[in-house]
Amino acid sequence: MTGKKIIYACMTSLVLAVAACTNEDMDVSLNHTAEGAIDLSVGVEATPARRALTRAGGATSAYYAMKAGTQVRLKVDGRWTGKTPEAISQKTTCKTIAAESGSAVNALSFTEDEMLYWDDYGSGDPNNKTNTDQGLNVLGVAVDGKATAPTIADDSQWESLPWDVVTDGEDVLSGDIIVSNNLTAYQFAKRNDDEAKKMIFQHPLSKLTFNLTAADGFTKGTVGKTSYKFEKDPTVTLTNANTLAGISDAANDYALTKGTVSIASAQATSDGTKATLVAGTTSITDANITVIKQAVVYPGTQLGADDDAVIAIVNADDNIYYIRAKEIHNAIKTIGGHTDFKTLPGYNYIINVTVKKTGIILTASVTKWVDVDSEEVHPEINMTTKVGSDSHDELPAGFNGFDLWLNDHDIAKDYTNVATPTVNTAGEVVFAHTLYWVHHYQHLHFRGIYPTNTVVKEDATDQHQYVEVANGAYDATTFPSNFVMGLPEMAENTPCGNPDHANVYMDQEGICARKAPINLNFRYMMSQVEVTLKSSAEGSDNYVDLTNAEVELVNVGTKGHILLSDRSAVVTTYADEETLHSIDSKHYHGIIVPQLFENSKGKLKFKITVYSDSTKTKKDVYYAEVASIKVKEKGSTASAALTDAWKSGTHYVYDLMITKTEISATASLTDWTTVEGSQEVWF
Repeated sequence: MTGKKIIYACMTSLVLAVAACTNEDMDVSLNHTAEGAIDLSVGVEATPARRALTRAGGATSAYYAMKAGTQVRLKVDGRWTGKTPEAISQKTTCKTIAAESGSAVNALSFTEDEMLYWDDYGSGDPNNKTNTDQGLNVLGVAVDGKATAPTIADDSQWESLPWDVVTDGEDVLSGDIIVSNNLTAYQFAKRNDDEAKKMIFQHPLSKLTFNLTAADGFTKGTVGKTSYKFEKDPTVTLTNANTLAGISDAANDYALTKGTVSIASAQATSDGTKATLVAGTTSITDANITVIKQAVVYPGTQLGADDDAVIAIVNADDNIYYIRAKEIHNAIKTIGGHTDFKTLPGYNYIINVTVKKTGIILTASVTKWVDVDSEEVHPEINMTTKVGSDSHDELPAGFNGFDLWLNDHDIAKDYTNVATPTVNTAGEVVFAHTLYWVHHYQHLHFRGIYPTNTVVKEDATDQHQYVEVANGAYDATTFPSNFVMGLPEMAENTPCGNPDHANVYMDQEGICARKAPINLNFRYMMSQVEVTLKSSAEGSDNYVDLTNAEVELVNVGTKGHILLSDRSAVVTTYADEETLHSIDSKHYHGIIVPQLFENSKGKLKFKITVYSDSTKTKKDVYYAEVASIKVKEKGSTASAALTDAWKSGTHYVYDLMITKTEISATASLTDWTTVEGSQEVWF
């Protein structure tokens, strides 16, 4: 322990240590002088108040320091090669030191028994070099200004911590939890790098602020520092009720107050519980605002269904006022990114209320969580492109740009065309105006569509957005033959919240903000079906003259929707028969809506009608079920029947042998851009 005391004394003298933490499961038998203490600092992110949009220029990051003495709970994970177990997870608590004048970060203070050391994770072990280079993962949680950090009962609560906000107006900011997950590779080599060791805390919840200013008629009070004052502290109740009696009716509750907070992903998820919420007084000392009332709620809290909806009732010296949603709705519209006027994480919804005896005057704004002079910089949205699993060379002829659609709500709907970037020969996407993420735990769905100006519609029933397609002749340069849609490539799910995270596609959640490029994988959306008719040698007993033949598809889907949600095809129209387009008397080709080989009309079949002459006098008719024809994929020696469907982006080549007694078939699958008719698989 002597070595630890020396280290702690040095850390204190350098103001690099901060007060009050308990380290669990620490191996105290080690000599901790070799590698030194793990040193961290903290800052709280001033989350911006607008959604992803185009803008020019940038700005410096905006943070603010925590109050001195705030207790922070930490979880520090690492590995030690050769140690059993290799995974090491230690928890500790510490306190913030008062920030220096003008500084937006705090140092952290640890007591001797609370300090974590690099050699607890094997940083000095030569066999552990790889894991040392990978660094430590650090999670943190606190309530700014509170001397006691939130209690984490077990490891699972770092992923999902039950958390209730305060609803009774008492100490409302004790529900304002902040979390940090940005240190995912804190390396020993960077222990003296101020930026590398800075933990960035975020607000996963939403805040509502009511600035009440007393005006005409309030002349006798003592509450507040403004010219007019209240006689007693007003109450602000968040409710949709339009009468005092209606406050007690649960049907008027709208504030989301319970759920879980993920420290690992820096996200709050409501469990749907709604309550009547009384905003708490946070200031009566402002020179311009008589009383400031605030409330913390879960994201997704709807601030009025329409402009005339009541969102709060104010009781000021027994005068009752109803705050309606119009002003805050107008403020929300100016920033965009909201759905149905629901709160977003990290936003402060400010409603300014001038209270007169005869009525109230309202204005409203939506701001950053904490007002700061500088604007936060957000990572740009960067992209690259490719088609299929290979290279940029497989992009369609003429592909030099696409329409970019995105949403941050429902994967099936609310996509907006936000840009039409160009694509250079290296597959790099170039935007005329830079796109930015709003905050680094935001998730977005991206879709790329080519050709540009392709019409996207919305289903009135389920509100899925889609592109309408139909069967037709194949033409590599026109819609829908050249119709491709891009989705971000799938990648391993990792916690979100950090712009430096690897590409993450989270199905329903979308991609979290990141600095690295998002690769849009484009795929052709239609099926390409090619048929060549053959017969035995002319003059033989089984020879069939195919000069006047016709190829049709039976029980075929002819029109459909390609959904933006997952690029799947939905057939909307079927036909008993549809003629495949003729290139010549023995060669037929078409673009077909991707579809199953069996539908409500029956099984999908080829129908070959042989006519005796050009007047189409019918001679013979042959049928072949599509599902029964075996297909060999390009580069494969094995063959198998395609038993379920024609897929998007796939070129199917069928050689149909027509004789007087039967139809037999060979077929192959090829790349979309390559026509190969030489591969054969016998029926």
